[in-house]
Amino acid sequence: MKSLRKTLVVGIVMLMGGSASAALRPQVARPLQAAERALSAHSYAAALHDLALAEAVPAKTAEESFTILQIRAAIDAARGDHAAAAADYAALVASRQLSGPKLTVIAEAEASSYYAAGDYAHAASVIKAYLFRDPRYHQLLLQSYFKLNQCTPLGQAVGSHGSLTDLQMVAYCYAATKDNEGYVRTLSLMVHAYPTPANWTQLLGVLATRSVYADRLALDFFRLQQAAGVPATEPAYMLATQEALQAGLNNAALTIITHGFASGVMGTGADLDRQKRLKALVEKRVAGQGAALAGAIAQARKSNDQQRLFNIGWNRVEGGDKAGLHMMEEAIRSGRLSQPAQAELEMGIAFREAGEMAKAQAMWRPVDDHGGAGELSKLWLDIR
Repeated sequence: MKSLRKTLVVGIVMLMGGSASAALRPQVARPLQAAERALSAHSYAAALHDLALAEAVPAKTAEESFTILQIRAAIDAARGDHAAAAADYAALVASRQLSGPKLTVIAEAEASSYYAAGDYAHAASVIKAYLFRDPRYHQLLLQSYFKLNQCTPLGQAVGSHGSLTDLQMVAYCYAATKDNEGYVRTLSLMVHAYPTPANWTQLLGVLATRSVYADRLALDFFRLQQAAGVPATEPAYMLATQEALQAGLNNAALTIITHGFASGVMGTGADLDRQKRLKALVEKRVAGQGAALAGAIAQARKSNDQQRLFNIGWNRVEGGDKAGLHMMEEAIRSGRLSQPAQAELEMGIAFREAGEMAKAQAMWRPVDDHGGAGELSKLWLDIR
């Protein structure tokens, strides 16, 4: 910022050119020339004194008043009075005697001076009016919105494809202003554009506090965490394994608890015996499910338990049998599932597990509800 302000001081002096020229009356030109010499020598008090002599001349022409204002702007900028300089530049712009590159130079000086003076609202206003396409001032605009805690316009200015640094600034703005929805929305954009483990961990860490992901969608949320590479705790592995068992998803339970032991998160500690007992139960369920499959399907069909049929189908898919996909689709088509959006989310996960990514994405895209399934579906689309 300091080098930019120095450039703008030079720019305003160059803009003046031979301002105290023969075109001005001698009684105005002489003190202005003296003011310019004092400015060049960094004698700002003397420069202001000589400028005051020029201002005291009565009946000044528009050109004389404009020239005086230019020199005052140069003096105020050079001596570091940013608020005064900003007012000078604003007056020059308001005079309507500038256009083209000259107007741009003054608008740059005005915006930079307002920002340096801490007047971020006026800085943003000038940038939006005159400098919006200049990448240097685009960053100054973002910083101005950030300083003002204006997170929504900041997010709009950054856009959905902004740099990671800019998106992080938007996220911090929402966090600082305790706007949780804006914070989550921005973290989602970060994950979409920059799906790093750190970004996934940050987003899912926030979402984990929502009750729906600790209740009805707990297992689906755990699956997303695993797919995104977000580390899980021992209690999370235990809970997810139990949730899978309760739903009849024995193969999923085996995958989860096996991964827990292989990762080193499970297999040690004071809870080791409980972990081993749960693992043994899972293995027993998996070993015995083949013989009971036909009877389970028949019973579910007899009672028209479509959720049970859905879960049986999903368990088959997770055991490597793609025929389970047809059972899941049949259950969805029945219209008798109590949570159809969740079923579509899980159908997409099943397609992904079966290696049918195009079908998985086609299933996730239209899922739209306010119960969490739609949110998770959109996040699954960002899993690489």
